[in-house]
Amino acid sequence: MSAAARSSAERRRPRPGAGGILLRTAIILAITAGLLALAEGATRLVLRFSTGAWPHTAASRVRAQQDEALRLYRRHPFLDAAPREGTRVHAFGKQAGWNALGYRSPERPLARPAGALRVLCAGGSTTFDLLAASDDRTWPWRLEQKLRRRRPRLEVWNAGFPGWTSLESLISLALRDVDLEPALVVVYQGDNDLQPGGYQPFDRHYEHGHAELELRALGFDRPPLPWRSRSVLLERLAAAWARPGDPWESLDPRQPRQPHLAPAAIATFGRNLRSLAAVARAHGARLALVTQTIRIRGRQRATDLKYLAQWLPGLAPEAAPGELERLNEVQRAMRGEEGVQLVDAAARIGWQDEDFADPLHFSDRGSERFAEFLAAELVLPAAPVR
Repeated sequence: MSAAARSSAERRRPRPGAGGILLRTAIILAITAGLLALAEGATRLVLRFSTGAWPHTAASRVRAQQDEALRLYRRHPFLDAAPREGTRVHAFGKQAGWNALGYRSPERPLARPAGALRVLCAGGSTTFDLLAASDDRTWPWRLEQKLRRRRPRLEVWNAGFPGWTSLESLISLALRDVDLEPALVVVYQGDNDLQPGGYQPFDRHYEHGHAELELRALGFDRPPLPWRSRSVLLERLAAAWARPGDPWESLDPRQPRQPHLAPAAIATFGRNLRSLAAVARAHGARLALVTQTIRIRGRQRATDLKYLAQWLPGLAPEAAPGELERLNEVQRAMRGEEGVQLVDAAARIGWQDEDFADPLHFSDRGSERFAEFLAAELVLPAAPVR
């Protein structure tokens, strides 16, 4: 056949329409998806028979632990998030739980027993003692054991909650904690107030630059895990560069960060502390303010700075320890005010890197040292007021 004839025949041959192209594309995609699903299933079967357990990706294992930890928390109309009373979980190798009243403390009745002295510890995750291996390894639990050497009928209640600032501690004290009839309220706050304090423009209600970050850190409203993070096959293929899932969301490196807190942030922190003191006084309790420390550890400096950058997105991470000291100065200025005791742990404990498991939270050793220090420093009321 001549070239001219072949060209004419090709012109007469019907070309596939749009429907045909779409059909072919769909078939190719279906075959590809089927092959990937077959390979994924085969990979899982091989690993199942070789290890004796069904495999999961690192990201899916982290997500499962996050979901377990999230069971501790619930939404709250005034506190953003609050304890899910009576819940106990095991996550990330640790045990944590709330008693029936929503405190990380032994089960006890709401009504104070006659003659009992109650001490309430208020704060965020550093009071909750987030990285403690179990409830009975937290510093408030240890503090109770040590204070009972002086007052056998003493109870320590852990009212700490991850992410709470001085504002949430104030609301919690007014809404629920005073019903316990504490004689002493120990406030361990400051580092979480850096979060709204670094937000620009500063919001004295702590709504912007704090509430949404706290809920995200606790695990609320997480999007579903993408399929690529659940694929054992893709994880194995990318093993050379794959990393375990990060429970913290990456932040925009271009986001501006402030080197100092706004003066209004310092003033608002003082306002919250004085309101805490006033509420405690109105219900017959005294207040003990305890200064805090942020420790950027020498060998973990890069990791600690990243941690601070994620939790305090509006503040330069290197500036966080110094800015926390400015909040500590607010507490020191309240020394001697009516019903207020200052316990200057930041200045008087010779903290070492080994006392911290990250820049904010104690190691087991640090928790023990802190409880020992508080037990020696706290001035207990002579007897319950009521």
